[in-house]
Amino acid sequence: MKNLLLLLCAVFSFNCLAENALLKHTVEWLVESLPKETLLDFDSAGMGFQGCKHREYQMRLTQPLSERFSVDTSLGYAKGKLQWGVFSQQVSMYEWSLVPRFQVSERLSFGLGLVTQSQVAFKTTQGLVFDLPKNTEWLLSSRMQALQAEHYWELTVSSQKWQATDNMGSWFERGLADKQIKLMYNGAF
Repeated sequence: MKNLLLLLCAVFSFNCLAENALLKHTVEWLVESLPKETLLDFDSAGMGFQGCKHREYQMRLTQPLSERFSVDTSLGYAKGKLQWGVFSQQVSMYEWSLVPRFQVSERLSFGLGLVTQSQVAFKTTQGLVFDLPKNTEWLLSSRMQALQAEHYWELTVSSQKWQATDNMGSWFERGLADKQIKLMYNGAF
């Protein structure tokens, strides 16, 4: 397990490039090395146009622990860059989630978990560098299988809090929470 965690950390290093052949081979090797019942998924997405670049990377791992109990976890990294002369800026952020999930029936499962996001590092060409508050989200989710095997409905109730650590904290020091109820349909078409 230690080797797996070290490998996941190496995959999400600061130099992470989705186009890198080494990263692709590493993910393929990791998928082959894991037990058959373990699901591993790696996604990268991005957009870019003149003066703007944005990339996101996310690795999701689902590890069944018994017939009815599994653990979903994910690691994510996002970075963005705006290049407009003196208004240039860079941002980066890491995210980690852990959601133990209980399978009630073949079509229905419940999960209670935690999603934590690092401080968003914000840098400008004028020398301004500060970290936006990190946040932690607790969630309760229920999933119900949809019309196809890989599709599902998900109802999530969550509460997200921000934790300030510097002089920008005045906005978030009151301990305000963002409470949400979401209904999503997930599937690949």
